[in-house]
Amino acid sequence: MISIRIKMVSICAAVVLIVMSVSGSFMLLDVRNAEIENAREQLMRRAVFVNEEIVQSFDPGEWLTEFQALGGLPTGIQDIEHVILSVTGIPIAPWDFWGAPFNFNDQAVIAAIAGEIGFATGIRSPDLDGRDQEWIVYAMPAERDGTSYIVYTRMNAGPMNDHLSQLTTSIMMMVLMALVITVLLWFLFASTLSGPIVGLTRHAKEMAQGHLDKEMVVHSRDEIGQLTESFNHMVRELNTMVSALALEKNKHETVLFNMTDGVLAYDAEGRITHVNGAAGSLLQFDDLDQYPLEEMLPHFGFDLEEISALTSDQLLEATIVVGDRNDRYIIANCSPYTNQQGEVDGFVIVLRDITKQARLDNMRREFVANVSHELRTPLASICSYTETLLGGALKELNTAEDFLRVIDAEAKRMSLLVTDLLELSRLDDDNPADMEKEAVDLAGLTKMAVKQCLVAAQEKDQQIVFDEPNKPYFVEAAPSRMNQVLVNIISNAIKYSPVGSNVEVNMEEVDRHYRVLVRDHGMGIAKDDLPRIFERFYRVDKARSRAMGGTGLGLAIAKEIVEAHGGRISAVSEPGAGTLMVLWLNKLMEP
Repeated sequence: MISIRIKMVSICAAVVLIVMSVSGSFMLLDVRNAEIENAREQLMRRAVFVNEEIVQSFDPGEWLTEFQALGGLPTGIQDIEHVILSVTGIPIAPWDFWGAPFNFNDQAVIAAIAGEIGFATGIRSPDLDGRDQEWIVYAMPAERDGTSYIVYTRMNAGPMNDHLSQLTTSIMMMVLMALVITVLLWFLFASTLSGPIVGLTRHAKEMAQGHLDKEMVVHSRDEIGQLTESFNHMVRELNTMVSALALEKNKHETVLFNMTDGVLAYDAEGRITHVNGAAGSLLQFDDLDQYPLEEMLPHFGFDLEEISALTSDQLLEATIVVGDRNDRYIIANCSPYTNQQGEVDGFVIVLRDITKQARLDNMRREFVANVSHELRTPLASICSYTETLLGGALKELNTAEDFLRVIDAEAKRMSLLVTDLLELSRLDDDNPADMEKEAVDLAGLTKMAVKQCLVAAQEKDQQIVFDEPNKPYFVEAAPSRMNQVLVNIISNAIKYSPVGSNVEVNMEEVDRHYRVLVRDHGMGIAKDDLPRIFERFYRVDKARSRAMGGTGLGLAIAKEIVEAHGGRISAVSEPGAGTLMVLWLNKLMEP
């Protein structure tokens, strides 16, 4: 690429060369014309002198002698040869040309023969020594005693040509020197113009590479300096805008990649442009960026034609189920985004995990169904026995008494169920009124719970084996609530253990926790049922639990209380091998 400096210097040099060449040509032409005109004047004066002093003053027979006697020439007239010719161009005088083989038949002679003054340049003919020369000639018609003659004068053009050649050489040298000086000056001048431009170009390339923290030095206050200042101002403004855009981009990316919702963005060609980690986690894909929109739509339950028909204010929604066990629920929302012309430029799909909400909805429905079922059974019994009594059974005292006992038992069962429901409702409160915690000996609480359950164990001919620790286990807990948990766990072990078996209660100190372990030797719990035993109204054996007077809420209440104390409760069991309930509570750290 030719630089602007070379272009400017080349143009200037070409202009100077043309101007100097044209000027020199006109100068040479003027000088040559002046030289020729000067030669014409000299030749004319010599011709007039010869005509007056020789032709008109003497007879033709005396011309040879008179030319010899004339001798000197008028002042200022040198290097001029003069000849008197006959009308046929034959030399008559002087002796130098008389009888010589000169043939004077050039344009000037022809004009003089015609009676006119003749003048010509560039005439080639030999000189007196026989050498071929270039001449400037002048021929003037003359008349003597009725006879016509021609006075012919000529001047050697060699000196004039030499002079013109020297002048041409001088002019060429001047043109060359002027050209060199001009090129040097214009090169320096062009450097002052092209230097800032080159610097601007270099800085523009650096800007394109992201270097927006550099400014150019202003060396002048002219237009170039103003251009540099404007460029620096543009760099500052651009740097500010880019920084703002980068900040906004970082904010958006931070928000995008820290969102719990999954986000996938596709361009108009279906290529993915943005995806956050939540999307891959929700869909359980490792390389979402490898899948185009067309391949991902079936996973969302969308159709390409369906989303292509969407406008910018429309939204398409679908709920999908994912996971190895189809246990995760995700709602997918798809909407297009447009460019400045209002044309659809791509699509955004937002994924939201609604598994917890779906599970809560399922739990709510199950809860309502379970409560309805638990209340319907005793109510049905009460209604049935009441109708029987009203139908005449009151007259049979023994039968009426049995019916009233059943009605009383079912009413107490409903009362217990309502009590447990209210208990769960209070525990769902963030700060239940009876959850005032204090430092309490967990070993003492456990010993008290064991004593409270001794009567129930003796009714089934069971023994509660309690390995009491030899030191207190202090925890921060609400004594009544923690006693409720321990009694519930031990009483469940008694209920589900066979007659004559043992219920083992142990306590352990593990790192920063105390553990209470209650083991029974009952029928055990199946592996599939084990994770759900702490759910509300869940029973492994519904008929047996209901026959034992349970509501299905005891372990759920125990779990809520333990977690409210910062602990946890778990179960280990196998069918036929009994069940181990483990209660974990944090130690009370000494101040």
